[in-house]
Amino acid sequence: MRNRLIGLAVITLILTGIPAIADAQKNEVKDNACVDCHTITGATKGIINDWSMSKHAANNVTCDKCHSAEAGDKDSFVHNGFLITRTVSPRDCSKCHPDQVKQFNASKHSLGWTKMEATSRYKAIPEELRASMCEGCHNIGKVYADGSAGKCDSCHTRHLFNAEEARQPEACATCHMGLDHDQIEYYRTSKHGVITGLDRNTTRAPTCVTCHADGGTHDVSQGITLGTVSQGAFISDRNSGNDYVTDQYGIVQRSITREDFNAGRASMLSICSRCHSESFARDVLEGADEIKRQSDAKVGEAIKIISDLYNDGLLDPMPENRPLNPVTGNKLTLTGHQTYSNTSGIEAEFFEMYKYALIHAWKGAYHMNPDYAHWYGWAQLNLDLDKIKAEDRRLRRLAALENAEKTGGAKATPGFEGIAAFVALIVLASLVLLRKRR
Repeated sequence: MRNRLIGLAVITLILTGIPAIADAQKNEVKDNACVDCHTITGATKGIINDWSMSKHAANNVTCDKCHSAEAGDKDSFVHNGFLITRTVSPRDCSKCHPDQVKQFNASKHSLGWTKMEATSRYKAIPEELRASMCEGCHNIGKVYADGSAGKCDSCHTRHLFNAEEARQPEACATCHMGLDHDQIEYYRTSKHGVITGLDRNTTRAPTCVTCHADGGTHDVSQGITLGTVSQGAFISDRNSGNDYVTDQYGIVQRSITREDFNAGRASMLSICSRCHSESFARDVLEGADEIKRQSDAKVGEAIKIISDLYNDGLLDPMPENRPLNPVTGNKLTLTGHQTYSNTSGIEAEFFEMYKYALIHAWKGAYHMNPDYAHWYGWAQLNLDLDKIKAEDRRLRRLAALENAEKTGGAKATPGFEGIAAFVALIVLASLVLLRKRR
């Protein structure tokens, strides 16, 4: 019986589709033909099910309202006589949600795709692996054929598009987790997250959107100061916007003016003060500011050590003796476009220091998570710095030995002067004892 129905539906579509193909440019869908056909044929059951429970369905926002295309659209094609597109862009969404799209365009999320494509780490990954790696998260800023950027269903999962679902911390967890930005764990294991986890109906504690999407804004960058995206920001005499510059320690990050900082801090304090005293909130945020500054300084020490090794030709291997960095070529590259492949041992140690421990220290602090700020962050920063210092000494001793061997000299190896003197003393004492016995 089911096969007979499907056969009749297909025949009907073919017969009715003949004139529709001729009028495909009109793109008029009658009586929600998409849902009728997909229901009869059993195609995309999950999509139909989710849509049927959505506010879109309740408000008669049918498939054609989002998926219809105009003549000349780059990603359009004719499907059963209708001109449609598979990929619904932010420009399509803006027809009904103009304010939300405008807010999103002002956020750092909107840059996710273009920033990703420009990075060395993305370029260094085999092309076949990119979709399952970087693109899975950075497609929140995907650029479409019509030029608009964004992927609304990164947060509002299709085709239900439930706003309440997008407000939950789990909606952010797919991307904001892991070694280099474990925000979901900073939150879950903070007092804020614990309270919410114990009672999901409580209003006692904030969720991600309370602080980062206040009032329902889609500009998640609001209120963030030194803790802004990636490696953060530092206060300077100019605002670098979406560009990255080098701070006094050699870390590539954004710069913001004191005015930008004050405006962002005032915004965040107004949010925190709904539950806490302003003085308490200010103390916590200023403590996190100081953790970021001192953590950046630790990374700066490591940058100085590695840069000196590079200038002395002692990295093993030197940048010119390894595959080129996809963006910076054979230059020494620390932070920014630094890769985690085709590098030296000490640079690999540094990558973990700046990309993981540094982030945990200050982002853990801003999320009021003492364990991440200390043990995963500050403590690990110091341990990593000690390892880098030890590797620096090893490389320099090895270079001194090799140099002495080449020149045939008896130059003492740096760090071994005391040992050499002790050995010489023992040899001398042994000779004296032998003479006495004779």
